Amino acid sequence: MANIFVSLFAVMLCLVNAVIWTFISEMPLMGIAWVGGAVLCVYLQKWSKG
Repeated sequence: MANIFVSLFAVMLCLVNAVIWTFISEMPLMGIAWVGGAVLCVYLQKWSKG
């Protein structure tokens, strides 16, 4: 159960960083990279479960 919370926290941080980089820093490519990081976190969580 703790792994799910850690994964959700990581995805949430990635998405917050994506919004900050895209809209505040005006660097949309970095925002896309952070969204990719969130997708990677979800993929790794599913992969680790088997």
